[in-house]
Amino acid sequence: MQRDVEKSLLSWKNRANRKPLVLMGARQVGKTWLMREFGKRNFARVHEFNFDEQKGLAGFFRDTKEPKDILPKLAALSGARIDVDADVVVFDEIQECPEALNALKYFRERCPRLAILAAGSLLGVRLGRKRRGAAEASGDVAADSVRSYPVGQVELLDVEPLDFSEFLRARDPALHGFYETVSGTEPLPEVFHRKLLDAYDAYLFTGGMPEVVADHLERGDPRSTRKLQRDLIALQEDDVVKYNGEIDAAKILVVLRALVPQLAKENEKFIYGALREGARARGYEEAVEWLVSARMVRRVHNLSALKFPLAAQAVRNAFKLYHLDVGLLRETAGVPQSALVTDADFDFKGPLVENYVLQQLAGHGEGPARYYSERADREIDFVLQLGSEVAPVEVKAGRDRKGATFKSYVRDRRPAFAVRFSRMNLRRDGGFVNVPLYLAPRFERCLGTPAP
Repeated sequence: MQRDVEKSLLSWKNRANRKPLVLMGARQVGKTWLMREFGKRNFARVHEFNFDEQKGLAGFFRDTKEPKDILPKLAALSGARIDVDADVVVFDEIQECPEALNALKYFRERCPRLAILAAGSLLGVRLGRKRRGAAEASGDVAADSVRSYPVGQVELLDVEPLDFSEFLRARDPALHGFYETVSGTEPLPEVFHRKLLDAYDAYLFTGGMPEVVADHLERGDPRSTRKLQRDLIALQEDDVVKYNGEIDAAKILVVLRALVPQLAKENEKFIYGALREGARARGYEEAVEWLVSARMVRRVHNLSALKFPLAAQAVRNAFKLYHLDVGLLRETAGVPQSALVTDADFDFKGPLVENYVLQQLAGHGEGPARYYSERADREIDFVLQLGSEVAPVEVKAGRDRKGATFKSYVRDRRPAFAVRFSRMNLRRDGGFVNVPLYLAPRFERCLGTPAP
């Protein structure tokens, strides 16, 4: 499947002063496939090394960081000479060898012509555990070498699950061709609107995990899709136990398994006391941070005020937690496909669609999405910073147009941009633009001129 992030990879390849590139993202979002396939299409040869599978590989980096000493060993393991001008070196599961991650800065300084791609599962939390263990090893040179991340010497690239646009391109290339031409605020022809809503309903079921999407496109069997999603959910929980380090794995699992009931509350704000009797922030803050660092969940902070810049208004201890992927959240909540394709109303539909929208908004605007809640009954679902403008976002799971706080803010404050995502067709509606849910990944094309 073609991924939009490949454009960023190509830009990196063509830069004269490129640095080693580290792909960041949750487990199973396609980092390994991207490195391998992009390498095949854009370099003479791909030399792939996996620190989890090739146990002796880490030893190459323990005694030296010199590229001139490491490259011959890598070439011998690869079985082919490494051409620093034409080939790419791929380091997978690099979290298993922090010394190799640290060595990237020496490749940058002393072998800058060589293209290097790296990735790892749960990279942030795994390295955190390695550093803590290393700090306890007194007088050990190798341990001291893993304390510093190669800041400034590598580039980072986020890899997310497939968004709706990528899903549509794989599912229906012809319809995606039309989809890519949509801009402005004119309604779409009804025939295309209906087809795109059908595709959106399918995405709400599958989500964007590449293996799940591929299985859906090949088999079209909901039972197979749900089994794969359950397997991925189980894999996430296994990772919690495997990589939790010094944090109580049971507490991390309690937080992860509480996503659905927390979002199902009338007030979706994350409440520590709702986790279990007697639970307090002190006992579970680290568990939340672990899940955020592992990119298993998305954290959305409340704002103290709707003012630029939003980062200065974020309330640290008031937030909501959403899932990495809407398909996995749907399966966790036990929502069958029939409830989506029949457009049925059910209590969890609002949080499910909010999770979808948040997933599509990844990478849009200045910084992450936030939300605004003066009190429990007055809330704006999401708030984005577009340049220097504060843009409120309303999410409607069904056809209900109620959104008093959003509407009053648009009426009283007259923001330059305001968006309502719903199942209705594209159009300007007073001071805001109604954007169909399927256009969420491309919503900025549909804003038109700022509201008067």
